[in-house]
Amino acid sequence: MRREPSVPSYRILWVGLLALALLLGGCGTAQVVIHQPTKSIKNYPRSVAILPFGLAQTAEIEEEPQKIFRKVFFDYFCYLGYDDMTLEEVDRRLKHFKIEEKDFPDISVEKWKTILGVDAVIKGYVWDANNFTGGIHAETTIKAKLEMLDLRTGETLWDVDHSEMSYSGIAIPSVVTMVRGQMANSDAQLSFYKTAESFAMQAIKGIPDPSGTKNFRAVLPLITRIESDLKSGHLLHPGETIHVSLFGQPGMKASFDIGSWRSGIAMKEISRGVYEGEYKLLPEDEIKNAFIIGTLRNEKGITGKKFYKQALVTIQDEES
Repeated sequence: MRREPSVPSYRILWVGLLALALLLGGCGTAQVVIHQPTKSIKNYPRSVAILPFGLAQTAEIEEEPQKIFRKVFFDYFCYLGYDDMTLEEVDRRLKHFKIEEKDFPDISVEKWKTILGVDAVIKGYVWDANNFTGGIHAETTIKAKLEMLDLRTGETLWDVDHSEMSYSGIAIPSVVTMVRGQMANSDAQLSFYKTAESFAMQAIKGIPDPSGTKNFRAVLPLITRIESDLKSGHLLHPGETIHVSLFGQPGMKASFDIGSWRSGIAMKEISRGVYEGEYKLLPEDEIKNAFIIGTLRNEKGITGKKFYKQALVTIQDEES
């Protein structure tokens, strides 16, 4: 009897993993639901405090992902045009008033205003968080909800409920890349930081930024737009140069950041209100999924910031 040629087992496994990747890849992006657009509010909140994030009991793990997520989210939120109270100051005031997280649901808007003295607070709750590494699959997940509450009106301005997942080892053509991804994922705390950063970056794109509204222009240096030659999806290499242009108020000190990797890269005002700067990537740079953030600073030290949202800076891994 003639036997049909068998399909190698590794090929069957590869096809299965590819199908799984396509299925799981549909997590979607973080969708921010805007309840009160900036244009519909005469005086959008200026001062904001980010409360300690809660964590579901079923998700309690040693790495405390809710604390990691809060810190990472603050690091990105502070680039928007709000007057942010530091996390340390928020925690200090809560301790002073003997307020614990379990007390949050019972605290009125008026009491939050007394405790924190801000216009709005951001509440966060992590529904689920896990880090798993096994076989040829590694996964880190943070499922959470964020919302901004206006303490002057008691209204929710926006909220986002999202599940962010980071995968390695699925449908990756390079075994070296797959193994490296598992090794990185074995450090659970680092993996949570990376996943929290991805969540935060997506959310920030949809959160209203009042720095461009009329009421804020008298306070913060105005940036009308930011441009770059960076293309979406393009992987960079050491030696390449990133060019950035900033348009806004004239006579300011301008600079740009590449995420948290490189900060304060100087820019020159080449004509009235037009600033240009560049950065040449170095061999030691390890930049992945980083925003370009432009900054204008006036003589009083007050800054205005704006994201370049069309693309992220990522350097090609030499071994991938």
